[in-house]
Amino acid sequence: MTSNTGPEKGINNEEFSLDDALYSLDSKDLYDLVQNLMGRNPEVHRLILEWFKEKSKDLKDIDSEKMGISLNDGLLMEYWFNAEGIISEFNEYGGGPEEEEIEACEWLDEISELVKKGSISTEAKFEFLDVAFVEYDEGNSGFDDSLMDVFFEICETEGEWKYLVKKLDKYPSRWRTKLIMKIQKKYLCDEGAYLKLRKENLENGRDYWDLAEFYQVKGDAQNALETAEQGILKGEGKCTELFEFLFDCYAKKEDAANLERIVDTALTQKHEEKNMLDRLFEYYKSKGDYNKAKENLLKAYEFVKYGSYYKEYKRMKEFLKKSDWKQIEPEIIKDCKKKNTKDYLRICLDKNMKKTVLDTLLDTALNPPRDRLGFVMHTDFDKFADLLKEDFPEKIIEYYWEKAYINIPGGTRGTYRIAAHYLTKIKHIYIDVLQNEPQWNQRFTDLKIEFKKRPAFLDEVQVVEGIKDSDDWNHDF
Repeated sequence: MTSNTGPEKGINNEEFSLDDALYSLDSKDLYDLVQNLMGRNPEVHRLILEWFKEKSKDLKDIDSEKMGISLNDGLLMEYWFNAEGIISEFNEYGGGPEEEEIEACEWLDEISELVKKGSISTEAKFEFLDVAFVEYDEGNSGFDDSLMDVFFEICETEGEWKYLVKKLDKYPSRWRTKLIMKIQKKYLCDEGAYLKLRKENLENGRDYWDLAEFYQVKGDAQNALETAEQGILKGEGKCTELFEFLFDCYAKKEDAANLERIVDTALTQKHEEKNMLDRLFEYYKSKGDYNKAKENLLKAYEFVKYGSYYKEYKRMKEFLKKSDWKQIEPEIIKDCKKKNTKDYLRICLDKNMKKTVLDTLLDTALNPPRDRLGFVMHTDFDKFADLLKEDFPEKIIEYYWEKAYINIPGGTRGTYRIAAHYLTKIKHIYIDVLQNEPQWNQRFTDLKIEFKKRPAFLDEVQVVEGIKDSDDWNHDF
């Protein structure tokens, strides 16, 4: 086969010009050439459509608007053809190479851009939905969400939305029903159809909230209230919006009896217990009912989650009368100590129990807690150590020394960096707090001698000496 760019027998290259040859072709020959190229490479068809789309406004004796729609119709199917092959293959195997996934997404993005920038005929949209739903219905490609986004973008008229509903309804499922209801409510504004389907599909809390919110927007307060009441009793899963909606309704009416009932329901149903008790506490607090507020504040503490004990401690201390707090505080501290060491240490610092905090730090450094399999559980108490370095510099040095040393024997580059981080803290205390640089130098030298056969360690600790630049050190405990 002869190269298009190389010399050809019998042709003087210096005299031959492809541009001139193309320009000399009459319309029939040019048409034949284009047809030949399209037959050889299907991609040419798309490129020609894109060329005409760019030039359509400049072409004379052509209705650019009609031509634009026709071109967009053609490009829609061209873009889909390029995505379809990949999506079909992914459906067959349940996935595929990342580069092919990216390519398919790019073609779907091209369809989205086409929809945003130009008109597409309803007929072309129907054709696209017909072929695209073949792949969507397979449901094994991983492109389902991306395809549905395109389906929602492409529909504009009532007929197009109804056609999409028809496609979704072909293989009913809970997810498809949810999409159909969204179309009926938001795009077709068919309240009757939405309500009928919605009432037939009330299972979880979000279903009930969707219906209650619909009534609320319509100004039908009674139906919204009744739906929410049913939802907190019958709805499965998350019911946060329903409980909060009902609480706000009854709080506005200052209906304490119903507020108590709603909170009791939350406790019985084991939904939003802490949230509702907190709200009831705030309600009675705003009404000046100390005893009721106190009662719900103490109940709410029973549902405190890990990491929130200190916050709850401060809230109770701030609200409760001194006589009540004096009786309650010891139990709260005892409970916090058992359930959350960090929050317990925060309380100790508030009470100026610095020695207790120090003892806890040293104990965990020397005897780190272990999980049920015997592996060391990392505990990050460094912030407390930093706060105590002025009061107990020698002790905090030993705390950090243990944290550094444990990362050296059998270590890696990563653990050596952790050790270097703690050694930097130790150096700071020796020099800036104790003003004893010689002792630091001696101890650091001894450590390097001990591990002189670990060149990677010696390399990493150069940052402590200022020889090596420090990377931002972040160790997620």
